[in-house]
Amino acid sequence: MSTVTRSSSFALALVASVLAATLAPTASHASGNLLVNGNAEDGPGLTTGEVVAVPGWTLVAGNFTAIVYGPEYGGPDVTSPGPVDRELNYFAGGNGVDFSAATQTVDLTAYQAYFASNPFTFTLSGWFGGYNSQNDYAAVTVSFRDASNNEIEFANLQGSDAQARNDVTGLLFASTGWTPANNVNINPAYAVVTLSMTRTDGSDNDGYADNLFFSVGAVPEPGSLALMLAGVGVIGLVRRRRAR
Repeated sequence: MSTVTRSSSFALALVASVLAATLAPTASHASGNLLVNGNAEDGPGLTTGEVVAVPGWTLVAGNFTAIVYGPEYGGPDVTSPGPVDRELNYFAGGNGVDFSAATQTVDLTAYQAYFASNPFTFTLSGWFGGYNSQNDYAAVTVSFRDASNNEIEFANLQGSDAQARNDVTGLLFASTGWTPANNVNINPAYAVVTLSMTRTDGSDNDGYADNLFFSVGAVPEPGSLALMLAGVGVIGLVRRRRAR
C-alpha cells in the first residue's frame, strides 16, 4: 500500500468517525412529524354542510371537521392558494359556530433521555387560511407537559387573516419553533396539540388548515456544523490526491 493510499484511508476513517459523531444526535433524535392525521386525509371529507369525525383528533368544541377541496362547500379548491402537495381534504371549523377545536396528545418520553442533556427543540408548521374577505382564522397551540400532566411551556401559531390573503380564499404557510439558540431548559413527557378555528364574519366558521407538522429533535450546533464541513473538505482533498 502506498503512502498516499495509507494516508487517504486514515483520513477517510477519521472523517467517517467525525461525521458519525456529528450527525448521530440529529439522526437519532429528529422525530419527523409526530402528528396523527396532520393532513386531514385519514377518513372522508365532507362535501355538504354536515360534520364528519376526523380520525386522530379528539373533538373539544364546535363543529371541527374535514372538507374536500372543491366548489361543493364553497371553500378553497385545488387551484386556490395553499400547499402544493395538498391531497383531498383540509380542516375547517364547520357550520354555525363561533369556535371549533380538536386536540391530540403526543408522547415525547422516547426523547427525554436526549433532552436531559441538550436544549429542547421543536418545529411547528402548517397551512392556515380562510374565506374571501372574512377574517375567520385557524390556529394551533402546543402545551408541553411533564409526566404529571402539568404544563411547563406553551407555544402558539396563528394563521393568516383576510388582509394577508389579499381577500382571496385559500391558505398560507406559517411556522414557529425553538432551536438550540433558544436554550430552552425543559424536558416534557407529552405535548398536547390543539387545532382551533375562530369565526369573526358570516354564518359558517371558515377557519381552514392543512398539512400540519410537529416535530422535536436536534439540529447541529455551529461547532458541530464546522466539523462536518471540515470533514467534507478532507474527503475532497483525498479525492483530489487519488485523482493525481
